[in-house]
Amino acid sequence: MAQLQNGAQLVKDAADIVEVINEVVPLQNRSGRFLGLCPFHSEKTPSFTVNQERGFFHCFGCKESGDVISFMMKYHNMSFVEALKDLAGRYGIELDTRELSPDEKQRLHKRDRLFHANEAATTIYHEFLLNSPKAKVARDYLQQRGIPEDVIKEFRLGFAPDSWDFLSKKLTNSNIKQDALLEAGLVVQKEKGGVYDRFRKRLLCPLTNMAGQVAGFGGRIIGEGQPKYLNTPETLVFDKSSILYGLYENKQRVQQAGRCILVEGNFDMLSMVVADLGHVAAPLGTALTEQHVRQLKRYTKEVVLLFDGDSAGLKAAIRSVPFFLKEQLSAKVVLLPAGDDPDTFLHKQGAPALAELLGNALALPDFLFGQLVEQYGLDLEGKVKIIKELQPLMQALQKDELQRSVFIAHFSERLGVDPAEISGQLQKTVQVRRKPRVAVDQTAQLPTRHRRFLEFIIVYPQYLELLVEAGLETFIEGGPGQIILDEMTATIPDFSPELLVARLKGPLRDFVAELLVIVPSCLPDQAEETAQEMVSWLKGQTFQQKKSQLVEQINHAHQTNNVKLVMELLEKKKELDSALIN
Repeated sequence: MAQLQNGAQLVKDAADIVEVINEVVPLQNRSGRFLGLCPFHSEKTPSFTVNQERGFFHCFGCKESGDVISFMMKYHNMSFVEALKDLAGRYGIELDTRELSPDEKQRLHKRDRLFHANEAATTIYHEFLLNSPKAKVARDYLQQRGIPEDVIKEFRLGFAPDSWDFLSKKLTNSNIKQDALLEAGLVVQKEKGGVYDRFRKRLLCPLTNMAGQVAGFGGRIIGEGQPKYLNTPETLVFDKSSILYGLYENKQRVQQAGRCILVEGNFDMLSMVVADLGHVAAPLGTALTEQHVRQLKRYTKEVVLLFDGDSAGLKAAIRSVPFFLKEQLSAKVVLLPAGDDPDTFLHKQGAPALAELLGNALALPDFLFGQLVEQYGLDLEGKVKIIKELQPLMQALQKDELQRSVFIAHFSERLGVDPAEISGQLQKTVQVRRKPRVAVDQTAQLPTRHRRFLEFIIVYPQYLELLVEAGLETFIEGGPGQIILDEMTATIPDFSPELLVARLKGPLRDFVAELLVIVPSCLPDQAEETAQEMVSWLKGQTFQQKKSQLVEQINHAHQTNNVKLVMELLEKKKELDSALIN
């Protein structure tokens, strides 16, 4: 992807990272550095730092870091290409993809084709729903569900009639080929050749990613037929574990409300919008995933799970508790009366009654505890089982000692068990399950001079090759410093600090990222002089190492009475001394 990488550099040079980030994260200028509350984890004291000159951000709390493109990818859940195109369009940069490899071109072309096919299908199905006499059954159904035309248009709802070839015929004269429809999951291959429409006699909800592109569809049968709900299959652009229906359309409502309500079904989500409770989204008939929770965290600080108490979705929500704890995203639960879902409750009780329920939401960990007590009881055997069930939650909190301690104290009181007992049992489990972390505190082991050299070449990479030629690799050999230097030299001549951050993991990655947002110990006007001093020092160090090795070899040759070797080594030592003098 060389040509796109060149385009990426043009975009990074043109884009103002502070301007881009400040649109979603209020930043304050503190002596040339911009600080704000991190959008990737919950915090009260700003630890999110942006270096405008270097075009780099880093959070000293959760360790997220990167450039303006990676910020767009992480915050808006975009792919690299999507983020690049967005910024390029914003800053008037024309991207050239002519030099992509055949595989890269094919993948990008496929993605564009699938998005184009889905967009064309969305338009066809939506216009059919709004205007065709044959879609009256679908319009009547929406009227019965209380979904007005403005919501139908906002979410671009559509209808696929009871026809095997409605869509494929509509697109016959378009520039969308049949293989694109197949790959997008819009049509299905027949065993004996030909294709038929996947969606028939269904109300369709276009499923949009956070870049505003239609990635797939969710369809509800109108009338008799199975399955009741049908989604687009997994494709190159559609992954139901990473899309929440309505989040793209409702993201401003979510941000304004400061919370996101999660419901189970597409029509529950639409009914909430109609009821002026539009800070809402819905998973696509699947359990909440880590990707879902991470995505929600970018737009809100609190999630409320609104489910029917008997639903499978509620059990899935319970399994998601560790995800919320790990991401430090506040989560609450509201249980509806038996037999109700959000849609039916709204029709029976109205929006004020639902708003009141939402105001009394129970914290998700407390709700989980209540479910465990109901399941196991509070006798001795039940308490043991509850503690065992709480272990995954403790694991999710292992990086936040304060939250973990509060968690243990809270539940030990409710269980009537000494906090030390719970902590001891949970600690054993964490220690058994925890994998060895080779890189823990590696940067703390860096010798001071190693650290100084690494800081210098990371901040001033233009001197990397000069110092490597002077013997830096030999001097820094062994330990964590060598890992960093190896990754740097592996990318010559295309090295950049951002590329290094992407290649490293754990504390080493954090070490480099932090260097890119702090004021360097060596200022730019001192860099050339400092580099020459380092070169001289390295050459002297290399000489001393070679001399020490020769002295060792001479002593060993003396001990073994190898006169010939002694003379050869003495001659080498003489040459070395002469080279130093000259």
